[in-house]
Amino acid sequence: MDEHLPTVAGIWLGVEWDDPARGKHSGSKDGKQYFTCRSPSAGSFIRPTAHLNYGVSFLEALKAKYIEALHGSDNQEKVILGSSQGAIQVEAVSLDKIRKKFARLDYLKEVSLDHADVVRGDAPGSITQTCPTLPANYDALTGAFQKLVEVQLNETLISWPEMQAITASMPVLQVVELGYNRLSRLSDDTSPRSPPNSAVEVFNLDSNLLSDWSHICGSLKEYKALQRVVVTSNLIESIPFPAQPSDPLPGIQYLSLSDNRIGTWAAVDALSCWFPGLKTLTLNGNPLVNGKNVLLFSCRALPDLNYLSGDTEPGKHSRPFTIARIPSLLTLDGAVISSRERTDSELFYMSYINQQGELSEDERRRLHCHWEDLCGKHGRPDKVKKQQTTQDKLSNHLINLQLYPYSEFMQRKGSAFPDIPKATLRVLPTMSLRIFRLKACKTLKLDVRRTNLTCWLRMRNGSLSKLGEEYDSRELDWLGIEDGSQIVYQQM
Repeated sequence: MDEHLPTVAGIWLGVEWDDPARGKHSGSKDGKQYFTCRSPSAGSFIRPTAHLNYGVSFLEALKAKYIEALHGSDNQEKVILGSSQGAIQVEAVSLDKIRKKFARLDYLKEVSLDHADVVRGDAPGSITQTCPTLPANYDALTGAFQKLVEVQLNETLISWPEMQAITASMPVLQVVELGYNRLSRLSDDTSPRSPPNSAVEVFNLDSNLLSDWSHICGSLKEYKALQRVVVTSNLIESIPFPAQPSDPLPGIQYLSLSDNRIGTWAAVDALSCWFPGLKTLTLNGNPLVNGKNVLLFSCRALPDLNYLSGDTEPGKHSRPFTIARIPSLLTLDGAVISSRERTDSELFYMSYINQQGELSEDERRRLHCHWEDLCGKHGRPDKVKKQQTTQDKLSNHLINLQLYPYSEFMQRKGSAFPDIPKATLRVLPTMSLRIFRLKACKTLKLDVRRTNLTCWLRMRNGSLSKLGEEYDSRELDWLGIEDGSQIVYQQM
């Protein structure tokens, strides 16, 4: 923008900085909006100066690089090798001959204008007239886009409509990456829209500013072949239930929601309605998994009826509750869900609900959208309770494992073993070793994504038996781990 400001003499330039921290406003002055910015603090006004780079046209950049004034001498010239960063100088003779050769733009068959600040084209036909020997087969370039299957547009500040315009010419495109673009909105109903690419299967929207879940799903709905969506490290706090029967996206099988702000179980319930075919989900880094005092139950039909969890331990019960609330899920946070773990999780979830006070069946159905399905699968808890003894309660199957940090003396025969464990963990013996590692990391307050936990089982003779990664899919009881077992761990 180049304009006079009413209250300040002279011409000012409106600038939107790539780094919003360099700006001061959103493009407005004294209540008047002169230009708009993606970020409300990315704009500022500056005076035109000789130091500003406005960019050049293609032919201007070409002539600046390839046409150099002749030195008019056949004497030796000193040339600094660019790859040596000024450390090596060589002597060259008759460089003017080379300058004359490059100056013949009409002879050039190949040119490179990297970092030449080209921002615009030239008059139609001028490039062909100046450089007639340059390849002009643009059909070959167009043909390349016809076969492109992946495009990475990360850190380009490109908008969603611009992405759609670009990918419209890529009919077999399958993967689109739009990370780190500060996107707060996707589709814009006010601007012309390009037809969506119907072949796209994967959208990576990592590290943007997206927060409106319904808007995100509405924008993605156009892509009928879509199977995988990554919205890691955005600003998503809540996930409402679909407003219309046509809103869900049944084709989505993989969803990454790590490092957002999700803190209610209603959001997980809603996920199963938005994506009935969801098989893989990542939730690490959300308050629901790592935070405190999250909403355990939240109901769309009874908004005033919310139960706060009494748990203050971050992530407690998050895995079994998530598994039970999304029936289609096969993998959660990188760990495969076995059929036995699903059964245990669903029974645990049902027993937890059954202990949350006197609720009618109608209230339970409203609060828990899969309650009827779970009752049909496992029987109603009230009836099961009458048929089972106290020993059959799921909570009585939990075993206590003692965790001890590793030290070298533990490998020495006859060495004393610590009396007090670092932590005690209650788990199901049917839990896989991989999931046990994740749960141990959370209990020890270690970053799950950055920590590789090596574990040993202390045998009765005092020796340590390593629990290697080759046993990750095995259940704890298969490995001989039982109530009171001592587990030694080392953070790698």
